[in-house]
Amino acid sequence: MSSRPTYSDEFKADAVALAESSGRPIALVAAELGISLTALKRWIKLSREGQEGGDRKPDAPVDAARYKAMEVRLRELERENDFLKKVSAFFAKEQR
Repeated sequence: MSSRPTYSDEFKADAVALAESSGRPIALVAAELGISLTALKRWIKLSREGQEGGDRKPDAPVDAARYKAMEVRLRELERENDFLKKVSAFFAKEQR
């Protein structure tokens, strides 16, 4: 379980708006709200990225052949991972 408190999106948006409009240092705003400076800085950064992201062009179209090859490779790696888990469990059992 995370010991980090969770805040609503509305609270985060209000905190960002207060920090940006108050003219006070971000550290002071964070202290007044009872949140960490790191969290407030992260929320501000995400808010700014979200505003800029609205004007972005959509990602390039996916190459179907490359996508198919990546799916095949993913399945292969998943099988290898499952095998390694079984082998690891076998050897862990043998050492007891």
